[in-house]
Amino acid sequence: MNTICRHCHFLSKERREENTGRVLVFSLNKQEREKAALSPHEVVANYYSLNCHMGVWDEGVSGSIDERNTVINLTPRASSCFFFPYHPAMLFDAARELQKRADENMQMKRSNRHTLIGLWVAAGALAFSALVEILKNF
Repeated sequence: MNTICRHCHFLSKERREENTGRVLVFSLNKQEREKAALSPHEVVANYYSLNCHMGVWDEGVSGSIDERNTVINLTPRASSCFFFPYHPAMLFDAARELQKRADENMQMKRSNRHTLIGLWVAAGALAFSALVEILKNF
């Protein structure tokens, strides 16, 4: 799966109520995501703006409605955002927590890999040192 916004759980649509200013935020459903692949300008109604729920981008603030296809379909963002694969019916808070957990797990694996490499280097150096000592005694 490509790490593009259309495949990310945090791709959302937002609108503000005129009389209260209350912000309503919804995750895009599967049909809207499929429609985004074919016709990105017609994904949601005009009173919605698309954005990243984690705050990476927002077309309502940046005015990037003309760049919608590039933003949601073409720009890979794995290293510069909070990408988490889309799961239907999952709430944003759960997705945020699972994304955080996955990131911590990846960092732990990287740290463990570096520790293992260090142990192998130390074991190799110890074996080499023992071999040198044995050869000195002959």
